[in-house]
Amino acid sequence: MATLFVDNLTVLDFSYLHAKRGMVGESWIVDLELTGELDDMGMVLDFGRIKKAVKQALDEEVDHKLVVPADSDCLSQLPAEGSINLDWAYQAGVIRMKAPTCSTVFIPGTEVTKSSVTLYLMEVLYRILPQNVSELVLTLREEDLGTSPSYHYSHGLKKHDGNCQRIAHGHRSRIEIFENGRRSRYWEKLWADRWEDIYIGSEEDLEGTYFIDEVPHHRFRYEAPQGLFELVIPEDHCYLIPTDSTVEHLATHIAAELAGEALGKHFRVRAFEGVGKGALAEAGTMRA
Repeated sequence: MATLFVDNLTVLDFSYLHAKRGMVGESWIVDLELTGELDDMGMVLDFGRIKKAVKQALDEEVDHKLVVPADSDCLSQLPAEGSINLDWAYQAGVIRMKAPTCSTVFIPGTEVTKSSVTLYLMEVLYRILPQNVSELVLTLREEDLGTSPSYHYSHGLKKHDGNCQRIAHGHRSRIEIFENGRRSRYWEKLWADRWEDIYIGSEEDLEGTYFIDEVPHHRFRYEAPQGLFELVIPEDHCYLIPTDSTVEHLATHIAAELAGEALGKHFRVRAFEGVGKGALAEAGTMRA
């Protein structure tokens, strides 16, 4: 018997539904351990197969999807042919989504936690692992940010030819802001609070604003290569921008907003999209 491990196998970027927070963007790093008898090559499992088949299975199940706790009292599913049509009633209002089935995964339980997602994914992996593998340890963890502020955001990119086009997927992202060349914890914390548990929507995708039980809700709608996407979500949990919500546009937007709020100062923004990737933008001018 032997055990092999793979740290940082992949990053799962997704959104999930929560009874209090609503729609929450998240990014979890995946670590893996496999124990079993050695095969004819003297391996538990070839690393190449892990990085292809195992990583692919994990990504296909959760990555860039909306994860829904199937047994929650907040959830109602409406009749739909060839698509997902759901209602999520929570403290701040209602989230309604209609989207292709590939955009959503329902997992057992009343809430989405690392434990519930881990158990679900372990069942998936045991079905594809060879018989010589007798034990699997799957670890989902957040990026260690130290004292760096971060925010959870959800969005959709209709022009994307991959899974980013799904209207409800998200990220947990840190942000670094430099004011006149010096890192500013003040501005980082302010922006992290501003975008905590937010849905970032493009103004051109906004179809209208409606009242549900006297609470204003935004309705977003667009056609993408995977199909028709519609989302209704409380206005208070939305942030509208005049562009698409790519990380390049988000970094540029943050820098421009900061330069407008603090005239005469120069800002450099490092906006992350999940773990280890993002975009840079600068705006403003330092006074002489």
